[in-house]
Amino acid sequence: MKKKCRICYNKLISILNFKKVALSGDFLKKNKIKNQKRYPLSIGVCKKCKHVQIQNIVNPKKLFNFYEWETGVSRSNINLISDLLKNLSKNFYLNKKSKVFEIASNDGSLLKEVKNKYKSFVLGIDPAKNLLKVSKKNQIKTIVDFFSYEKSKKIKNEFGFFDFCIARNVIAHTPNPNDIFKGVNNLMNDKSIFVIEVPHLESIYKDNQYDNMFHEHIGFHSIRSIEDLCKKNDLKVVDVEKIDSQGGSIRCYISKKNSKFKKNLKINLFLNKEKNIGLFKLKTWMNFSEKVNNHKKKLNKFLKELKIKKKNISAYGASGKGHLLLQVCQIGSNFLDNIYDKSKLKQGKYTPGTHIKIIDPKYIDAKKIDYLLLLSWNLAKEIAKQEKKYLKENGKIIVPFPNPHIFK
Repeated sequence: MKKKCRICYNKLISILNFKKVALSGDFLKKNKIKNQKRYPLSIGVCKKCKHVQIQNIVNPKKLFNFYEWETGVSRSNINLISDLLKNLSKNFYLNKKSKVFEIASNDGSLLKEVKNKYKSFVLGIDPAKNLLKVSKKNQIKTIVDFFSYEKSKKIKNEFGFFDFCIARNVIAHTPNPNDIFKGVNNLMNDKSIFVIEVPHLESIYKDNQYDNMFHEHIGFHSIRSIEDLCKKNDLKVVDVEKIDSQGGSIRCYISKKNSKFKKNLKINLFLNKEKNIGLFKLKTWMNFSEKVNNHKKKLNKFLKELKIKKKNISAYGASGKGHLLLQVCQIGSNFLDNIYDKSKLKQGKYTPGTHIKIIDPKYIDAKKIDYLLLLSWNLAKEIAKQEKKYLKENGKIIVPFPNPHIFK
């Protein structure tokens, strides 16, 4: 178990223990269900910098060499990409002369839009071998590997500096974020911008989003923790905005420490709000386990009352956060008949830990399913649009956070 902070290397204090759970990306065929391995999962907070993080690190190759999440599956995700690129074009002059590098480029959806819309030079890096054929189809040059400072030296030697380095939903996934920041710094000049997107610790705390705390998500970031990483690696945050992603995320724009970019004054407003909420008090996180336990009881009670009324319940969204929620709350075939998901990579397989079959959403039928527990609750509006026929026929959708309720 990890005892030192992934940012400042000081002592970690344990605040929450989920015991042993299956990895959220470990989908199974039926014949392998009995042999599924489970891993310890506990959460700690740094005694000094108060960064919240997972203490049980799983080999990244096991988590990411074969990855079953595709960026392009979600319409909401594509909209977020378009929004980001408009900002980069308007405020930082993304154009056909720009060079754009993406860390954890996945299926190449972002770089495809950059290439098609702005005619820029693009390069991606991602360790998922299975997604290479998708990025190739999108005609995106992709290095199949993890990004690191050592890797940045080879990339710089071949391609030079980049105007934009982008890391969406990946900084939270890495055991050594300082190495990522150091590597990006190596690829930047004084006019370059580094963009990161991470789930915001404020949202995780306020809305009790403990389902975000699975093995892939190693660190849970505040603007303060991003500033700490920047200071250690000669970078600075120049702007920040809240975005509607992952239940509430922050998008940070970062430059070289000595660049001419001015720091937006609203950054201090964000930092003060984080401090006032109590995100950097040890007591806040020592009490977090009580909040988690209360939510678990509420969700179980909610579902039990429906089962007593003989209602049929399935779930929607075979997401990483969803698999953690089901395992921690002990929700399996005792409550759910099936799980529905749009990803062809997941359909026909069984969920990690709970072993429920994943089915194409086209088979959702309000006559057979009274309620859908929404595991990808952060996409509630998008999924409600997709399932308007189900809702029109009196089907109901349960949103588990911040407290269990029926979607309206």
